[in-house]
Amino acid sequence: MTAPWEEQEDQELAATIKKAKRRILLRYLVIIAVSLAASLIVIFAILLGVFKLTSHESNKRSADEWWYISISKPNEYVSGHKDQSGFLAGVLELDTYKIVEGVPIPWNEYWSNYQVTNFPNFSGTYGGTGGLTVTDPQMKEQGYEYYRQYNIFNGQRELAFFVPGVNYNGKLLNDLPALKQMESGKLVEMALSFDKDYSFAEVKAMLPAGVRPVWYWVDTYDDRTNFHFKPYKDGNGKLDYPIPFWPSFGVYGFGIRPDYDKAEPGDFIQKLKGGLQPKGKYYSEYERIYNYLKKDKAEPDAGDIRLLGVVVTGTAKGLQSLNGQPYVRAAVLGAVVDRY
Repeated sequence: MTAPWEEQEDQELAATIKKAKRRILLRYLVIIAVSLAASLIVIFAILLGVFKLTSHESNKRSADEWWYISISKPNEYVSGHKDQSGFLAGVLELDTYKIVEGVPIPWNEYWSNYQVTNFPNFSGTYGGTGGLTVTDPQMKEQGYEYYRQYNIFNGQRELAFFVPGVNYNGKLLNDLPALKQMESGKLVEMALSFDKDYSFAEVKAMLPAGVRPVWYWVDTYDDRTNFHFKPYKDGNGKLDYPIPFWPSFGVYGFGIRPDYDKAEPGDFIQKLKGGLQPKGKYYSEYERIYNYLKKDKAEPDAGDIRLLGVVVTGTAKGLQSLNGQPYVRAAVLGAVVDRY
């Protein structure tokens, strides 16, 4: 009588074990599913955080570069940017253009690596391009110690600036005679370097009709020794004279905008103040210029802005009115284009 009952008990025990196994398996599956979901949420949160941090750094660097270009690149404007972002780092490319009497000219590309603070940059672009120089036979014959620079993307001439009072050994560029060799309707950009510093009002008053100022070169040279403003002897005892500043380094100023045809010295001061706020890539340069302009005052004002030169545009015929002007120490051609 006991055998059937024992068989029934064995079956019930087997069913109980099987049910327990199913419960354990289901519990494991639930744990795995919950862990997987939690992991996905954590990974998504991390990726979202990385994206936000990288995007924030990209936006900050983009604003930093745009702001700096607006005071350091004569008659250049940002047309757009490309962002190659990676993991907490990336590379920003800004494209610029010039405007010569209403005609836009694609001009340059500026690359800037960025990364979240204290994170190494594994996705940066390194290297660079040098200036495009071409030997000018006339300059070589006259013993110039430097070459003209040309834009590497379109072959146009780059502007050059000569600081008043600096001894360039008489090697000052004057491209005003070249205007007579052009068609009268050619549209021309030209950098004028003055014989001394002038106020904004003085510059506006002394430029002749037909000459349109688009960018004003500001005196920001606080340490004239480090800027190589004096001749010095090289290793062979030869006297090495200063060379002009090119837009790639050493010139700062303010000018008109594509959407606003006015410029005031206060614009430059506001740009300096704006550049000091985020303490970004160029903070030390903003601080140097700001301190130089304000001297011992609390902050600079428009009267502290002294101009060493100006970038002008006009027709080849219209700019000929600059010939013989006593304040023009040097005149260097930049972009030259046709109206149509």
